[in-house]
Amino acid sequence: MRYLFDFIPFIKPRGFSIASAQCVNRDRLDICMAVVKYRTVMKKERIGLCSNYLANLPLKSCVKLFAEAGSFKFPTDRPIIMVGPGTGCAPFRSLIQSRANTSQQLILFFGCRSEHQDYFFRSEWEHMTNLQVITAFSRDQEMKIYVQHRIVEHGALVWSALEQGAVFCVAGNSKNMPFQVKDA
Repeated sequence: MRYLFDFIPFIKPRGFSIASAQCVNRDRLDICMAVVKYRTVMKKERIGLCSNYLANLPLKSCVKLFAEAGSFKFPTDRPIIMVGPGTGCAPFRSLIQSRANTSQQLILFFGCRSEHQDYFFRSEWEHMTNLQVITAFSRDQEMKIYVQHRIVEHGALVWSALEQGAVFCVAGNSKNMPFQVKDA
């Protein structure tokens, strides 16, 4: 029994992107996460350990965390094109909040399954004059529409911003989406 815990691995830390700007609210930190729940092909239910833990905490609970520096470096003098499907919009929300009262052109391609269930920050973003949000809701119609489809549709806007020296940033799913965005 003394050595039982030697065989159980430590739980690895989970990384979540901060979805709020410290300059907007110094006493609050928001994250945007998907609660992981699914069934395997054998119909066995699986849940995400950390996402379910956080989702089930009572309001105003204290959670120990640590922060690491992000890898995005956003300019202040050029347009920024952001592609953030699903919870990939989290770091962009921080940026959008911090640049809300500027004249900097911000373009966000935001994708999710359903407009009515997953469009997390709609009410916040629709009032910002320097932000253009282009949405792709993949399950709200018969044909699936993804952010890469919207990039192609809005090619003139993207090209115009790039000609002005825009920075192009992608966050989110690390499987096929970044490559499909690059191809678009």
